Amino acid sequence: MRSFDALVIGAGTSGAAAAWHLARRGLRTALLDARPFAEAGARWVNYVPAWLFEAAEVPVPVAPELRGGVAPFTVTVGGARVTVPENPCLAVDMRALVHRLQDLGQTAGVERFERVHVRRVGCTAGRPVEVETDAGLLRAALFVDASGLNGVLRRQTPGLATDCPTVDRAHLCSAAQEVRSVRDPEAAAAWRAHHRLAPDEILSHPGVAGGYSVVNLSVDAEHTHVDLLTGCIVGEGYSGPALIDRAVREHPWIGARLFGGSGTIPLRRPYDRLTAPGVALVGNAACQVFPAHGSGIGVGLVAARMLADAVSGGGDPGDEARLWGWQAGFHARWGALLAAYDLFRRLTQSLDAADFGRLLTAGVVNAHQLELGLLQHLPVIGPAEAAGFVRAARMHPALALHAARSLAGMPALLALYHSHPSRPSRRALRLWSRAVARVCGDRPDVP
Repeated sequence: MRSFDALVIGAGTSGAAAAWHLARRGLRTALLDARPFAEAGARWVNYVPAWLFEAAEVPVPVAPELRGGVAPFTVTVGGARVTVPENPCLAVDMRALVHRLQDLGQTAGVERFERVHVRRVGCTAGRPVEVETDAGLLRAALFVDASGLNGVLRRQTPGLATDCPTVDRAHLCSAAQEVRSVRDPEAAAAWRAHHRLAPDEILSHPGVAGGYSVVNLSVDAEHTHVDLLTGCIVGEGYSGPALIDRAVREHPWIGARLFGGSGTIPLRRPYDRLTAPGVALVGNAACQVFPAHGSGIGVGLVAARMLADAVSGGGDPGDEARLWGWQAGFHARWGALLAAYDLFRRLTQSLDAADFGRLLTAGVVNAHQLELGLLQHLPVIGPAEAAGFVRAARMHPALALHAARSLAGMPALLALYHSHPSRPSRRALRLWSRAVARVCGDRPDVP
């Protein structure tokens, strides 16, 4: 039997970051993954705003982990086209980022267990105290579930198993990303010229397979490689990998796959309950994902740093009051943002490509709003956006009314998330969960 202050399950971005942050704050920390560490986490390119690395206290990526430079981001559907002149997101090779975070943790003293499965969670008075694994019994004062959507610990922890419902298929995104070679550079250059694209500029086609779906393509200046990113709702008859295959068939100049991967991403707001005595959820296990475009990398990194701040400094790192304070703080700062954008995500999911094009044409969705979404900042309704709604109301009154009704709950959600119960109370959390669910049109997480 081995004992630790903290045991993190899942060695991807949020898990490796959590282990590193906990260890560098003086906690005896272990990191465990069912896969080899070299295969843990995302294996593709993800787009993350630089400021989220700074908020997470993770050094900003540099080449070769950072791929490409600043380039425009263009959304086009039908005859509408909107461009953000400088994409504020960094194209980051997740393989390199995960490896870097794991190395930082090992340098800080994190003990690593790879190719190790959790067989059983042992509890005392409802609090997990040990896990039975291929490496024997591992005990800890704090267990961090960073195991992804399936939630290895979440499903076996009293309270969390009932208060964190299975994510409905309507709120799951099948996503895929690949970097491929260019088979025909002249044809790739002609494609870029036809669409008036700068090197590395992303051309985004929303609504290609239902309301919440997208195919993004970008080609480098030398026309040697192309990046493809796809996503759609699970169960709509498509998948992220299938959309990539379709894009490759439609563009014969795209060549062989160099690297990439795919996964299923939860799009719903973060779980109302993120902790139980001795347990914290981070990353996809907590549904800590930016719903508008389905990326949880930056938010997961910040959640890991906030958790380490909350539980370090001596005493029991799994203390219920400490963990609850982290939960309340996360929801006030990030839950509000993610829940507000979940309303926007649900709106886009209810539209078809033509409707989205109408919102672009009217100016309801403009370059400023796109940039705020890429940055993962709250939307701002200024004069330009208000004028866009007026134009949309004149041109497409039913669509404008639907959009206004869908987004009307944003102010209420922002207020609710800032009123999350500050101290452990299941009754208070249940009431809060019901209020949030009413605004979102869901069932409450906490029954």
